[in-house]
Amino acid sequence: MTTPAAARGFTLLEVLIALVVLGVALGALIKAGSEHARNTAYLQERTLAGWVASNLIADYEAGLRQVEPGTERIRSHLANREWDARVEITDTVIDAPLPLPAVRRIEVRVWPLDGDPDHPLAQAVGYALP
Repeated sequence: MTTPAAARGFTLLEVLIALVVLGVALGALIKAGSEHARNTAYLQERTLAGWVASNLIADYEAGLRQVEPGTERIRSHLANREWDARVEITDTVIDAPLPLPAVRRIEVRVWPLDGDPDHPLAQAVGYALP
């Protein structure tokens, strides 16, 4: 008994080609997903570092820390993590039509505790009166 041509199934070659196409597509999808996860973790880390920098500047501006010229290394705790920061304070005179008092420029660079100080994740600048 013969079966009609329309009732025939896929050939082995067609199934193998479909599996190859599916494998390539899944591989690309997995790679894109892992890159997305890595980028999300990096952005989260940068955001937290930015918050640490902003918190330190707010401490100086609120008078909770001494605003003295020089460089200081500070360890901070945020989001169950330890962060290192380098704070550099310099005297700055602002050029304006009216005489203004000198202010202190506060530059903060932040990186994770196990990170590289030469490549900070966040940097912020603020000003405070002496």
